[in-house]
Formats: sequence, structure tokens, C-alpha cells
Amino acid sequence: TVTSNVTPSVSIAASDNTICSGTSVTFTATPTNGGSTPSYQWKVNGTNAGTNSTTFTSTTLSNNDEVTVVMTANNTCQTTSTATSNSVTMTVTSNVTPSVSIASNDSDNAICSGASVTFTATPTNGGSTPSYQWKVNGTNAGTNSTTFTSTTLSDDDVVTVLMTANNACQTSSTATSNSVTMTVTSNVT
Repeated sequence: TVTSNVTPSVSIAASDNTICSGTSVTFTATPTNGGSTPSYQWKVNGTNAGTNSTTFTSTTLSNNDEVTVVMTANNTCQTTSTATSNSVTMTVTSNVTPSVSIASNDSDNAICSGASVTFTATPTNGGSTPSYQWKVNGTNAGTNSTTFTSTTLSDDDVVTVLMTANNACQTSSTATSNSVTMTVTSNVT
């Protein structure tokens, strides 16, 4: 009885290889000629990881990490006992935290009644097209713009802006600015 020799091989695929930092990724091994009970040693950048399983899941991968698996086959007649898979290189984008600050064009935030004041939002990690909701005393005002101009502010009015960011990987989608409290003095004749 002559049994033909077989050559073991294994390939792997990732559930996603472009992720945000901390995202869970599952890799699945597909054996060819692995025998009845092949064993698996997963590796990240050549260092052992995971368990003896056809799958490996991680939430700690970094950008450019390379994942492979070494399969040890158990065929009766095999040309080699181990096979190394293709490698999957990860693209991992760091998470960012959006924030926004505002300032008025009046250095001391003290104006006369009816004066025009322009507030400007300065975003950090806002993404390519953040949106803005200006607020006066918590009530929506202005338009979706990095600036807000008003001639109707009253004494002790508080101006803020809520920015909605659009980063691919962000810890939060919105950020609220610092508040600017206006001192408005009534006009006298």
C-alpha cells in the first residue's frame, strides 16, 4: 500500500486589516493537507501569540504589525511537517480626541450694547469637514461655520460652540468649547 506524499500549506485572512487602534480583529487559518488534527502557532512580528486554534483575535495590534501562523500538520505521508502562512500587514490608525476652543475679536469681551462681536472656533482633530453649532446661553444660534457674529448680545451672555468631528478614528464625535462670557454695557445718551 503506497500513500502519496502531501505538502501541507496554510493561508490566513483578517476580518479587517485597516482598523482604528484598539479595534478587535480576527484572523482565520485555512489549512490544506493539514491532517486530522493540525496545530497552530500564531505570530505577531515573528513573536508567538494566540492559542492553538484556527482563529486568532487581537485588540492590541499596531500599525505595520505582521501576523502569520505556523501550522504543524499530522499527515501519514507529508513532505514537511510545518507550513508558514502568508503574512497580513495591519494598517492601524491612532485614535484622536476632538476638541475646539473659541475666542472673540474683542480682547476683553467687554462691549457696548449693539456692538458687533465675532467669535472664531479653532478646532483640534476636527477631521476634514467638522460641523459647528454655536450657542448663546445654551440656545442654538448662528450657522454651521467656524465663525459666529452677533450684535444682539446682552450682559452676562455665555457663548460656546459644539463641534461635531468627522475623523476616521476618534474617541468622541463631539466636543464643546470653552465658554466666553460677555460684559455688555448699556449705551448712554
